[in-house]
Amino acid sequence: MAQSVEVISHWHQSVDGLSTSTLEYYAAVEKALRDKDAAGLQIERVTANESGILSAKREYLRVRYGRLMFDICGAPFGLVKRTPGFAALWGCAAPVGLPLLILGFIATMGFFKGILFALIAIVIGAAVLRQAFSDGWSAIEDTILVMPIVGLLYKKFVKPVTYYSEDTRLMFEDTVHRVVLQVVSGIMTLNKLPELSPEKMKPQSRKALA
Repeated sequence: MAQSVEVISHWHQSVDGLSTSTLEYYAAVEKALRDKDAAGLQIERVTANESGILSAKREYLRVRYGRLMFDICGAPFGLVKRTPGFAALWGCAAPVGLPLLILGFIATMGFFKGILFALIAIVIGAAVLRQAFSDGWSAIEDTILVMPIVGLLYKKFVKPVTYYSEDTRLMFEDTVHRVVLQVVSGIMTLNKLPELSPEKMKPQSRKALA
């Protein structure tokens, strides 16, 4: 599976003497997350190449909330956000489609009214589609985000960064991170290993990774 992502935060910890099955670890984390019954949370198993397309594959436990994804592994895991990737190819159609749309409005309503109503139609159309995105149509949103002009309008008026969106992201990150730490702590207890220090439990932000 090849997918482009933007790393937001990352946490990993090497533990000497730890012995456990990766599948059992995933199952424990998945159960703990499902027990929380968090609305909008999606959990799945995914595979990704360790390096190039001919390299071995590694299985991850992916926890998704909207465009945010937490990839959990028996090795490092981190919070990422999907980036447009192949949606950019679809976005290339915008320079052709948008002028035709605007010209259509201008031909029907005149220059100034045509421009105004074309922009209104674009914003309203993006707002309507946003409801569809909540049902899993996020690939369409990826396409809109890479479109010239439309992507900027969409980010500014339809899906701006707000206190609510940031609070939601932070709560999602904190919830999954705490669940993983609880499971890891339980496994370490079973292996009679010392607990991790608070400093070692902290995730690294994207600034620290830069």
